[in-house]
Amino acid sequence: MTSFADKLRVWLPLHENGVSRAVHFVGAYLFIFALLVPLSLLRLPVGDVTLTGAHALLLAVVLYAVTLEWTAGLLMAVPLAPTLLAAEAVVARFPAGTAVAVALGVMAVRFALVVGAHVVFEKKTHGLSLGGPLLFFIEPVYLLTVALFSLGMKQSLHAEVKAGHGASLPA
Repeated sequence: MTSFADKLRVWLPLHENGVSRAVHFVGAYLFIFALLVPLSLLRLPVGDVTLTGAHALLLAVVLYAVTLEWTAGLLMAVPLAPTLLAAEAVVARFPAGTAVAVALGVMAVRFALVVGAHVVFEKKTHGLSLGGPLLFFIEPVYLLTVALFSLGMKQSLHAEVKAGHGASLPA
């Protein structure tokens, strides 16, 4: 099994530009939003509460993110609450077909932004070679971990990543 340090070591050289990193951060939440919209249509009443497929997805994403790196995983979870509220607002406001069309539009914009950021700012692409679609959900964990490194935190993880094959890291 590949460790988080190993995954981060591979990810870093393909995401060195600050603008590209910011676009990836926003892009991850756009990706999740686009999935939460149709999943919010799947409802299951449980007593006085209604659970949705969106709740199940967020639970899975947060649990996985925390298993990768607990601090960055928890930080990554914070913007998921307004992302869910925005998705539920779309579903509540529009008919189902329109809500799904909004979700598809957001997904198309997300892919255009992220691919564009790679081409324009990184001058390189990686396709799905870094873990496939699962990466789209948890990329903020990578980005927030790098931010924690730059704040002097997570030094043992930082050392483990640097001990790899000469990945470029913030000091």
